[in-house]
Amino acid sequence: MMVQLHNTDAAWLLAAVTSIVSAPGESQSLHLCLSGGTTPRPVYEKLARSEGFRALVASRAVHLWVGDERETPEHSDLRNSDMIAKIFVAAGLDFKTVAFREVRTAPATVCGLFLHAWPTGPRERAAAFYEKELLAHAGEADAAGRPWFDLVVLGMGQDGHTAGLFTEEDIRRGIEAEGGFEHGNHAIFLTDAPQEPKRRMTMAPRVLLSSRKILVLIRGLSKARLLMANVFDERADPIKYFLRDSCEIIAQI
Repeated sequence: MMVQLHNTDAAWLLAAVTSIVSAPGESQSLHLCLSGGTTPRPVYEKLARSEGFRALVASRAVHLWVGDERETPEHSDLRNSDMIAKIFVAAGLDFKTVAFREVRTAPATVCGLFLHAWPTGPRERAAAFYEKELLAHAGEADAAGRPWFDLVVLGMGQDGHTAGLFTEEDIRRGIEAEGGFEHGNHAIFLTDAPQEPKRRMTMAPRVLLSSRKILVLIRGLSKARLLMANVFDERADPIKYFLRDSCEIIAQI
């Protein structure tokens, strides 16, 4: 596990963008799983305008997945998918499609930016749709013998939660699901947040861990202290489950 500490916003943003841009795997397609929330927003804004990211979009099929979502009305400012979409569109980048099933039949050399947004509406239906799309991608990744994602970006709340995983029970369900999705274990979980909007959907821990690298973005001294308490086994919050060898922490304090 690698830890970077920065004491200015500029240095923190540069380090985060550099880490994301340097994530490319070994195939023509690049799959990035992004978190929502306020912490990564300025990182995505800088990323979308960076020359390095634009070079990737020009040379590869760059797929943006969304690690978790909230059940909210359509066009709500609280939807992670909408936040991510608006940032990249505002930077002048156009999405080629929003459905992976359309991309699978495209030539392997196709280049551009692809967004896999969660559907709106009741979370049960949205989760079922997103799981189907995710497993279609997973089948191709598994067949090629590579992780599902090249990079997973995670944030952390003031309570130590990450993605849509809020409790030890949420993580326990993820550990039990490690037997394999072929046995009925789901790639998508429904969870409940302690604050509104409470009805959430999230990729299972096993899915988020299927990545070449996990990038944890932290901003603020209080969050940095909380994260370090998990690193040194003083706490066991949901974020602790992802602090593996493949994890890189970039914190601004």
